[in-house]
Amino acid sequence: MIRHSKAGLAGTAALAALCAPAFAEDARTPNTIDYAMYFNADVRDAPACAMQVVDGAVVVDPAIRNPAMTCPDMFSWKLFTEIVTQEFWKNWAADPQTWPAQPIAMCAPGQDPTTCCTPGSLDNPGYDDADNPALHCPYFPGDHRAAGATPPLHQAQPLSKAHTTAFDASVRPVTPQDIDAIDPGRIVRQSMAELVFRNKPMFDYVFENDLYNSDGVAKVFAENARVMTNQAPFQSANAGGASARIDFPVDAVMIKSNWISRARAEELGIVENPDAPFVKMTLTSAVTDNNAQIFEPGEHWLVAFHVSSKDIPNWVWLTFEHVDNLGRCDYTGCNDSYGFASPDEVPEGAADNFTRPHMMSDELPIASAIFDPGRVYAGGAIRPGLEAVLDGLGIGTGESADAAMPSIGDPAWRSYRLKGSQVNFVQSTGWRNILGNSVTEGGFVMSSSCMTCHARAHVGPDGTPSVIGVFENTLGQIGYAEGSVGIPDPTWFVSSQQPPKLEALQTDFVWGFFFANALQHASE
Repeated sequence: MIRHSKAGLAGTAALAALCAPAFAEDARTPNTIDYAMYFNADVRDAPACAMQVVDGAVVVDPAIRNPAMTCPDMFSWKLFTEIVTQEFWKNWAADPQTWPAQPIAMCAPGQDPTTCCTPGSLDNPGYDDADNPALHCPYFPGDHRAAGATPPLHQAQPLSKAHTTAFDASVRPVTPQDIDAIDPGRIVRQSMAELVFRNKPMFDYVFENDLYNSDGVAKVFAENARVMTNQAPFQSANAGGASARIDFPVDAVMIKSNWISRARAEELGIVENPDAPFVKMTLTSAVTDNNAQIFEPGEHWLVAFHVSSKDIPNWVWLTFEHVDNLGRCDYTGCNDSYGFASPDEVPEGAADNFTRPHMMSDELPIASAIFDPGRVYAGGAIRPGLEAVLDGLGIGTGESADAAMPSIGDPAWRSYRLKGSQVNFVQSTGWRNILGNSVTEGGFVMSSSCMTCHARAHVGPDGTPSVIGVFENTLGQIGYAEGSVGIPDPTWFVSSQQPPKLEALQTDFVWGFFFANALQHASE
């Protein structure tokens, strides 16, 4: 991957030097960083966690009654196999296909179907547009592929609206002398193209419940506010009539994937390691940021991705990174109890699930250990259980990658590592759970909690997320806004007055409603 310095960005020619620790990290007395990391290094999977491939499907040991909670890391890899074998990149709906740019209303009984949207139909208005079939109605590519159509290439998006902040053009621009202060993950983050995918159950829920437009979402807010004020203490059954809450089905899955164009990667000095290739896909993406063109159409490389599933009420959260991402385990470490063993030299009898962040001495008269960020981490050895599952499903067992479209057998799938999983806001002792990706959350990893961040996902009375931000009004040491961690605050959503007033309607941990647009009417 990349190494940033005052001389600029360099490639992977010096990978061995980058992996070498700045000081002896083995056989030493734990320091303050180690003591803090101890609480991030919890072993998340029970000893009995096991799964295998039977007749082409992954089967969890029946002794495990709730694998999402009992075996969150194993379950993360199970989800990994499911999204790959379902070929999410070409079959699932991206956000622009779930929330059309110019939505039209759902069809009423007897209405001309050429003027409105019908869930389940393959002939909705606009579907025959080869370039943008999802202009007016939600569009699920897998349905159309199954019917023999060829959906257009995905249009990659800039950073999620939820993850961006305004740029102040009056501040001094960064210089080569400053660049060492910026995490390499942040540099990639600000240059990446983002694609968020929803599986069929999630897509269908949005479409069938008229949540693909902000008008429909606003109706849910209004009904929730009415029920709270007039029907307390009884909540809505959400059965028939107006819906009062957003509650996705238990088989809903969403993926936030981060891609960087090959051209931009080369500008940054990212050199592909032939022993750990990237998953590649041809995307169309071209936007400007701070007056500079940073997204280009063509070949893109997958650098990181989050996966979330509704297998538990607050969703299961997991994040993967390319093994060569610089700073992959910086600041918080990496934690995987199932897939790959830690490359660290662990003490005898210690668990091998945790990869500690790189450290160095600050070399002051009274010296302290500090982080040594921005270097490559060794990938560790694959454990037999995961290897058998991947082999059994044919994931990564094929030949060289196709730069136009990934495949299940693409060996590049073996280049990704689980950064960590999350199934609770806090540990049983009250310790706040942290989970962030060095790219997706580049610059605020230490204040990142996937679950807490998405708990803040909401809409206001107008059906758009206009009340709560992703970021707190606090800053990290370098000046980037911090995320929110720990248990949610009820006052984010409801005022304390009597009767209570709904300020923000929680949207079941889904920020995608940022893309919901107002219905287009005939006069428009």
